[in-house]
Amino acid sequence: MSRTLDWELAGEKVVLHGDQALYYPAHATLMVADTHFGKGAFFRRKGLAVPTGQSQDDLRRLTALIHHFSPKRLIVLGDFFHHRPREGEPFLEQFPAWLKRHADVQVEAVIGNHDRHAEGIDIGITWHATLDLGPFRLCHEPTKVPGKHILAGHLHPAHTLTVGRDKLRAPVFWFRESVTVLPSFGALTGGWDIRPDPAEDAVLVVGGELFPLSGGM
Repeated sequence: MSRTLDWELAGEKVVLHGDQALYYPAHATLMVADTHFGKGAFFRRKGLAVPTGQSQDDLRRLTALIHHFSPKRLIVLGDFFHHRPREGEPFLEQFPAWLKRHADVQVEAVIGNHDRHAEGIDIGITWHATLDLGPFRLCHEPTKVPGKHILAGHLHPAHTLTVGRDKLRAPVFWFRESVTVLPSFGALTGGWDIRPDPAEDAVLVVGGELFPLSGGM
């Protein structure tokens, strides 16, 4: 078990991190998926008693990852936002100062299905429909593209281990043929249970530690 794990994708070295991130050293690029910033505020607006501070905590986690890897770029693989933020929401007040503290990092995002609700909002980052980086295509939905290895999010993959009457459910990195799906980064995002085929790999994330699973579990 470890908080980081070296991995090979499409002939390239990447590093998995137990805070649900992937680092690509050859391009000094840190990637996370599905931050869903503002989700807590959206729930509270709908009358649900969701605790405050989710966006601030997630920004702190990103800061820790930046300090660990010292990347030149940070790319969110879609669903940066959960909804169209409203003036006065905590994230919109916190993010400009966070971005200024990390001015040496180019912050970018691939447009996800939730981000389309926020079209036209300028928060000082660069947006992409998709993005090619080395042998990889960075996108939100994990759809195969000939000649590229896909790095995506969208599915919020998780896996449940069962031992007797005990169950453990946790996020996973899911490695499929020419497609890698990152676990969701946002604290309130939940997950979708997957069962890897025998030819696939997955790495379970439990308490910030990484546990490789054999295919077909």
